[in-house]
Amino acid sequence: MKNSRLIVVLGMHRSGTSALTRGLQVMGVRLGDRMIPPIEGNNSKGFWEDIDLNNLNTAILRSIGSSWNHLEPITLNDVETLRNKGYFLRAFELLRQKVGDAPVFGVKDPRIPKLLPFWKGVFSHCQFDVSYILAVRHPLSVAKSLGKRDGFDSGKSYLLWLGHVLTSLTDIVGEKRVVVDYDRLMESPDREMIRIAKCVNLEIDPKALQFYKTEFLDQGLRHTVYDPDDLLLDNACPPIVHEVYTALLDVAADKANLDDVELQEKVARWSEEFERLKPLMGVIDRLNAQLAVVYNSPSWKITWPLRVMARQLQRAKRRIELVVCAITRAGGVKNMF
Repeated sequence: MKNSRLIVVLGMHRSGTSALTRGLQVMGVRLGDRMIPPIEGNNSKGFWEDIDLNNLNTAILRSIGSSWNHLEPITLNDVETLRNKGYFLRAFELLRQKVGDAPVFGVKDPRIPKLLPFWKGVFSHCQFDVSYILAVRHPLSVAKSLGKRDGFDSGKSYLLWLGHVLTSLTDIVGEKRVVVDYDRLMESPDREMIRIAKCVNLEIDPKALQFYKTEFLDQGLRHTVYDPDDLLLDNACPPIVHEVYTALLDVAADKANLDDVELQEKVARWSEEFERLKPLMGVIDRLNAQLAVVYNSPSWKITWPLRVMARQLQRAKRRIELVVCAITRAGGVKNMF
């Protein structure tokens, strides 16, 4: 496998990583033959994500008490724990099997950014020639999508977005990499595929590109389009999220470069700010885990009808209170007629 080419798509969940990964096929990149099947209403065009790699990443996170939606990032101690548990060897063997004799192989799983400190060691051991594509999408669009699909509040979604993006930025310094904005991809797939092809040094098949544009990409699947400054209107959005996204938009538009000293200094500062949030994020993760245990418990499920009745009684009580208030404001019953 020495010097086999590997293209790794990074990005937060609901950031267009699936559409972008499918686009790699226009450059002859192989994605494997065991894809997660499409799910209507979730990803009806397909995830373009290997099911075995997905299962392994899920198992890896579970083994260190984490999950894809945990806010707290993994540590170097976690990576060492994974090595000791044999996951490094498992990852190496699975990736070797997947890549096989493919000249260029593409990998995508939104869990990889969270596990990038682990996977970079695997890539290095395999002696792959690795290129990275970082997919970014407006954080408000991501928050709306996660709220609809998973019921997450915006604050958690923003922090998840920030964690995925910052981990990617800090762990791929000095590597071959390109930033692609999902909205720019949807607006001009030709332009963005050319940018990617230039970064990974591959040729585009014009017919495959035409099929990708006309038969795969669907504007109807892009439910929201926001201006960057719309983030300033959402009180749940930390200012750092707006700052990071605005800077990455310039990179995606080739107005700035990830290797610029000024931008690297900003990334270091953002990472320090995010690091200071770790204790709080750990508390939030533990509280969410405790709530999940309660919600999944037999007693919670058995008492569901009682809770429904209680909510109905509460609403009825509230309606009575509103009527009483209206009567009071009108000066009594007689004055209401």
